[in-house]
Amino acid sequence: MLSSGLRALPAGCRTSRAEATPMDVCPSSGFSLLALPTDLLTTVLQQASIGARELCCLEACASALKNAIDESIWRTVFLHQRRPNALREPENWKQEFARRDSWSSGWRQLIASANMPIPNTRLGGHTQKLRRFALKIMSSVPISPSPKYMTHIVDPRGLQPGSHLTINDALSRAKPYDVVMLEPGTYHERLRIERPVEVVGRGPHGSCTIIGTDGPTIEASSRIACRIARVCIEQKAQNDGSAMSGAVLVKGGALMIVEECSVSSDTGHCIVVQGAESCGYILHNHVHHGKGVGVLVCDNAKGVIEDNVIACNGRAGIAILSGGDPLVMANKIHDGMDSGVLVSERGRGRIEENDIFGNRRAGVAILKEGAPLVKRNKIHDGRDSGVLVCENGKGSVVDNDIFANQMAGVAIGRGGASRITGNIIRDGNGGSLCLSAHSRGLISANVIHQDPRAAMQVPDGLMSEVKEHNLIRYATVDDGATYNETSPRASCSRSVTPQARCFSMPRSNALLV
Repeated sequence: MLSSGLRALPAGCRTSRAEATPMDVCPSSGFSLLALPTDLLTTVLQQASIGARELCCLEACASALKNAIDESIWRTVFLHQRRPNALREPENWKQEFARRDSWSSGWRQLIASANMPIPNTRLGGHTQKLRRFALKIMSSVPISPSPKYMTHIVDPRGLQPGSHLTINDALSRAKPYDVVMLEPGTYHERLRIERPVEVVGRGPHGSCTIIGTDGPTIEASSRIACRIARVCIEQKAQNDGSAMSGAVLVKGGALMIVEECSVSSDTGHCIVVQGAESCGYILHNHVHHGKGVGVLVCDNAKGVIEDNVIACNGRAGIAILSGGDPLVMANKIHDGMDSGVLVSERGRGRIEENDIFGNRRAGVAILKEGAPLVKRNKIHDGRDSGVLVCENGKGSVVDNDIFANQMAGVAIGRGGASRITGNIIRDGNGGSLCLSAHSRGLISANVIHQDPRAAMQVPDGLMSEVKEHNLIRYATVDDGATYNETSPRASCSRSVTPQARCFSMPRSNALLV
C-alpha cells in the first residue's frame, strides 16, 4: 500500500533515501506523525521497510484523508444550518461555520462596548476599515447588556412544556438580551421590538416563517439593538391601497442585525433602514421579490449590507437615498426590474466587490448629487447601461469590470460628474462609452474594448481627451479573423447630441416609506 501511495506522490516529493530524512514531511499539511501515541510511533519507526519517503507519503495521505473527511462533514453541517455564501464557497467550511457562530453569539458584547474587538464579518480584506466603521456606528447606541439571559421557546403547536404560543407573547415576557427561539412553523404576526432581544428560528433555514399583513412584519423604532436570524419574513396585504412600507423596518435610532433570513414583500420594500441614527446589519440573507426596493437605506441611515443574494425586486435591488451611507459588500444583485444599485439625493456609501447583473435598468445608477465609491465590482449582462451618472451625480467608479451590457458600458448624461478610472469596459452592445456634451468629471486610465459594430457615443469635443487618457482597443473583423488594433477606425466614433439615447432613467421617485 505504501509503494502504491508513493507512486501517487508529486515529483517534488520523491526524494532518494540518501537525501531524505524522517523529518522530510509536509509541514503545511496540518498533520504530524509526532502526534501519534508514543508506542504506535515507535512501532512505525522500527519497521525496516519504512523509509523517509514512505513516512512522507504516509503523513501526506493521512492528512489528505483527514481534511477530506472534515471538509465533507462540515460542508453538510454548514449547508443544513446556515445560508450559503452569495458569491463563492468558503475555503474552509469549518472555519466559516465557526466565524459565523462567533459573530452570532457575540453580538451582545459587540454592541455593548465600542472598545471591544469586533468579529470579522468580511469575506475578504479591508478588515480594519470595517471595524472602524462598525465601532463608529455602534458607539452611538447607549446600552449596556445584562451578562445573563434566558431563552423563551415559541411553539405554535404547544408541544414544548413551558413554551409560548405566539412570538409576541414571548417578546412581552422577555428581558433585555433574552433569546426568543422559534420552533419550526408558520407565524401570522407583526412584531414590534421595543427592547434588545434576539429572535432566532430553529432548524434548517426555511423552517420558520413569519407573515405580517398591512404593515411591517418586523419593526424596531426606538434606540435599541436587536437581532433577527434564520427565519423567513414575508409581508402581505389584506387591503388594497396599503402604504408602501417594508417587511423589515428599522428607524428611530434602532440597530438591527438581520442574519441568514429570507425576506420578501408583496406590498412594499423588503428591508428599510431609515433615520439619522438608525443602522442595519444585513448579513447572509436572500432578499427577493419585493414589490419595491430590496434594501432601502435613507434619511442619513447607515449600515452594512454584506454577502446577500438580492434578486427579482420590483425596483432597485439596493437604493441609497437622502444621505444614506452604508457599506455594500460582496452581494449578488440580479434580475431586478430597475437598477441594481441606485444612489440618489445625496446618498453616499461604499459599493465594493459585488456581482451586479441581469437588471432591467443600469447596473449602478448615480443621480441627484449621489456620491458613492463604486469599486471592484462586476457589472454585467444588464438590459441597460452598466454604470449611469447624470443629474449632478458624483462619486468615483474605480477598478470595476463592466461588460456585456445591452447599452453603454458607462453612460454619463447631462450634469454627471463622476471620476471614472481604472475600469475595464468591454463587450457592450451599445458601445463602451456614451457621454453628453454637458457631462463633467474625469475619465482616465480605463481599458476600453470597442467593438466597431457598436459606436462609441462621444461628442467630437471630448473624443480627443478620451483617447489621450485611456487605453482604447478597437476590435476589427477581417476575413473571419478577429484582432486588436490601437488606432481608431472612422466607424468607431461619431458626433452625438446630448439627447442621444444610450441609457434609460431609473425610477427614483416614490421610494419614500
